[in-house]
Amino acid sequence: MQRIVLGSVAADEPDRAIELARRYPGRVAMGLDHWAGEVRTRGWEQGSGKQLHGLVARLGNDDVAAFIVTDISRDGALQGPDLDGYAALLRETAVPVIASGGVGSLDDLRQLAAIEHDGRRLAGVIVGKALYEGRFSVDEALAVLTP
Repeated sequence: MQRIVLGSVAADEPDRAIELARRYPGRVAMGLDHWAGEVRTRGWEQGSGKQLHGLVARLGNDDVAAFIVTDISRDGALQGPDLDGYAALLRETAVPVIASGGVGSLDDLRQLAAIEHDGRRLAGVIVGKALYEGRFSVDEALAVLTP
């Protein structure tokens, strides 16, 4: 295995998450799921009282492998991802960002692939329901995302 993803612990115990990232540089990703900017924990059941951008600023360092950010208000809705939110994250952190939530079309993937800041782009995108429902294939998605 190459990497682990910390979810609730990243929000509930950020100092512990930072220590784990330092102990295993480049192998610990932070899974940050949010609703309207508030990071949710325990399978989206509880609000953490912490804002996504503040937590990204606190957790972000060279040891963190990636931030996997899910906009849970869009997850499974197929209504498009939060393009502005992901663009803001690229501006705010040097840590690779993986987008999740809302992808419903190949155009959504094209728009995510076009987000750029100082030569950096999103490190990846998680697609679920759109593939499950056959809106496009993995081959079609990869063709759109491959430069």
